[in-house]
Amino acid sequence: MEAGNSLLSVEMITTANQMPWFFFLLVEVRQLAIQADMLTIAYGFAAFFINPVFYLFLVFIYLHYRRQMNLERQLFSARIQSPLLSTIRAVGMGLVGGLLISLLSAGLGVVVQAQDLWILWGLALILALIRLRFLCFAYAAGVLAILHAITQIIPPVTDVPGLSYVWEMIRQAKPLPLLALVAVMHLIEAMLVRWNGGRDASPLFVEGQRGRIVGAYLLHSFWLTPAVLFVQMEPGAISGALYPGWPFFSPEAASFGLMLLPTVTGFSDMTQTMTPYRKATQVAKNLMLYALILLGLCALAVWFYPLILLAAIFALFGHEALFFWSQYQERKRSPYFIQSSRGVKVMGVIPGTRAEEIGITPGEIIVKVNGISVREKEDLYPALQANPAFCKMEVLTREGELKFVQCAVYAGNHHQLGIIVVPDANTRAFVDLKRASVVELIKQKLEKLNVGA
Repeated sequence: MEAGNSLLSVEMITTANQMPWFFFLLVEVRQLAIQADMLTIAYGFAAFFINPVFYLFLVFIYLHYRRQMNLERQLFSARIQSPLLSTIRAVGMGLVGGLLISLLSAGLGVVVQAQDLWILWGLALILALIRLRFLCFAYAAGVLAILHAITQIIPPVTDVPGLSYVWEMIRQAKPLPLLALVAVMHLIEAMLVRWNGGRDASPLFVEGQRGRIVGAYLLHSFWLTPAVLFVQMEPGAISGALYPGWPFFSPEAASFGLMLLPTVTGFSDMTQTMTPYRKATQVAKNLMLYALILLGLCALAVWFYPLILLAAIFALFGHEALFFWSQYQERKRSPYFIQSSRGVKVMGVIPGTRAEEIGITPGEIIVKVNGISVREKEDLYPALQANPAFCKMEVLTREGELKFVQCAVYAGNHHQLGIIVVPDANTRAFVDLKRASVVELIKQKLEKLNVGA
């Protein structure tokens, strides 16, 4: 799910009670009749890491986080996020996510047709011309299922060159396993969002509903999630079943192959009303519910196929509902990162600074510094200078409890302490976040370059 703009989004801790299921899957794999050379399959996995696409994704993710860092420096003259660390985290967490997508898809019997994935990508790119968040596979899979139903009713178009070929591809498509795959991907995306907990979030100053500049956090994360999928092939390298009735979502398939699908899972949202961790937790719960409902509808469609239209409609409008529900929740709540009459409210904490060492977190309020009451950020200067070598602070936590912290500091401003405060009446710089389509973004770039001027 991309509750906001996601430039590339291809959906996008096992506990003890989960262990028997994976053990069962690993044991039942032995029942498959595998004619392919296992060394060849292993080589396919290794080849992914020398594939240019892998490094293209890495560069894309790194540049995204680097751009995020540059924006932080422009606003706060400080770096909050490390592009390298964020990229390493995106790869590490993404590989775990890709493994879980592979295992869950295999266990549930999600077997796709290779040509359907090409159709899915084509539809996703076309939909992205309308809105970037439509690049998500949820929209493409839903549209494909509806188009597939139309081709079963309307006679084929044969008099238009090229269109008849596309029409036939859509008619032969099998959208049900694709919708199930979308559900699995969103399920793992929910896990990644919850696991990440808003660690990649960047503080911003934005214009609020009444024209007032308020603090906000942009949650915009990417994970490299390569997945191995079963694809239907005649003849295939693999035949047999993991369990009676497998593959559940493609019961007519008899022989299969393995396909490595390099994907990037993207998530984006913004909050003015809560901390990044709380927002990420809330989004993860909504994503989980969406994925489970979609998966349930797909399972029902196996027994009564016309229900696939209901699954397709839910894939489309259910995903849109996630986006608008997030926006609605933000509008009905009051901004969180605004000035407080009780003291100086912390917007963010710069990593590796004394503020982080002593445990100050976003949303807390600094009430006193060196025994001096502070109400605005300008009050921090004389309060810090009262004792340039040491600092004692009284801090009001998000739960309303008072805590006392202390640290050694050097003479200077609050940036040397390592905190970013919420905007005040004198704040003028803010970020104008506009959601756009690919066409609009290209137009903006051309205007900046004065193309045709």
